[in-house]
Amino acid sequence: MDPGPPQEKEERRKTGFWQERFKRIISETEPERIVLAAIVLVGALLVFAAVHSYNSTRIVRKTLTQAQHFEQSANFLSLYLLAMDDAETGQRGYLLTENPVYLGPYFTGVTRSRAFEKTLLAFFPAPSATRDDLLMVFRSAAGKRAELARTIALAEAGNRTGALAIVRNGRGKNLMDQVRSGIRKVRDREGGKVFRERSLLAERLRHEERNLILTGAALFSLAWLLWKFFALSMDRKRKVRESLERETAQDRLTGLANRKGLLDFLLRTIPGTLEKNEMLGVLFIDLDGFKSVNDRHGHEAGDRVLIEVARRFSTVIRKEDFLARLGGDEFVLCLPSLDSPEKASELAHRLIESLDSPFFSPIGKGVLSCSVGVAFVPGDGRSPSEIVSAADMAMYQSKREGKRRVSFYCPGGRGAMSALPLSS
Repeated sequence: MDPGPPQEKEERRKTGFWQERFKRIISETEPERIVLAAIVLVGALLVFAAVHSYNSTRIVRKTLTQAQHFEQSANFLSLYLLAMDDAETGQRGYLLTENPVYLGPYFTGVTRSRAFEKTLLAFFPAPSATRDDLLMVFRSAAGKRAELARTIALAEAGNRTGALAIVRNGRGKNLMDQVRSGIRKVRDREGGKVFRERSLLAERLRHEERNLILTGAALFSLAWLLWKFFALSMDRKRKVRESLERETAQDRLTGLANRKGLLDFLLRTIPGTLEKNEMLGVLFIDLDGFKSVNDRHGHEAGDRVLIEVARRFSTVIRKEDFLARLGGDEFVLCLPSLDSPEKASELAHRLIESLDSPFFSPIGKGVLSCSVGVAFVPGDGRSPSEIVSAADMAMYQSKREGKRRVSFYCPGGRGAMSALPLSS
């Protein structure tokens, strides 16, 4: 119901009443009491603001601790998967060549994988869906280790044919696929928790900033120092909020987009690609030899290598391309508006060649390379998860074919085809 003139007159009368009442209180009250009341008010507001600021800082620290916990657990998950891969590689090498040298990586991988299982369970001690997923992963890994041990025992007993028959039945491959998918599920769940906490915290700080602005404006006439306190507090919260918002979409180490930034880009780009009937290429890039760099030279050297790799990749790609780091030694490159699959292959080979020159001392030439998997929108997927997963599977085909090569996703056969080595 629209307010008519009588109602507006009544509102003006009430406003004038409270203005007159306030003036009368001021005129009839001793100045000392007004100052004392103002000091009490300012002091109470200062205490309130201090408590509020401390509470926000505590929440920020809690969120950052959760993020650090996720990064550490994700690193151990990657190391765990590498250990299982090492064990499988050693077994394959021994069965194919009967050279006992390959048993070294096998035993090391088995030992390290069991140690990492204890470490990961310590990261998630309380009952949870993540812990249940880890236990399922560990059961699949135990089955895989049992298969590896059985084949090696048969080969050592002279029954190499029986050992190879076990390898060819595909059960071991299925177990490793379960391990990889389980680890990816744990990463996605824990990463999603951290992202939600950061988003909620950023939204909370955004509302707090607005409330503090209103409070500071109301109290500016009472005390300049009080306003200054609020201004500094707001500035600090604003910087924390902006930092959190950047971290939700940017990798802190390399400055590239992270998994969230990649998801946002694909969500923006894929609909336009489908609407214009264009082709979008997605390259999943995994570094070869990065684990040895970390093991021999330490994680600080590994971080420097990742920064340099990001820089080299950035100099190779086109201006309109989008490069992201998913974590560890995994990168994803999106190529919008592609003319043909050959263009993606050419760019992928340039990425591989960009790692040929030596890095900083003592990491020289030939220490690092990369394996690339390629998938296309719309042929290989129409959603971010589908296309990234397809490129990821194609990348593993490059790993299996000998690394330092490019593979295209093939929808059949759980993997990729056309593993193309880099021409010498």
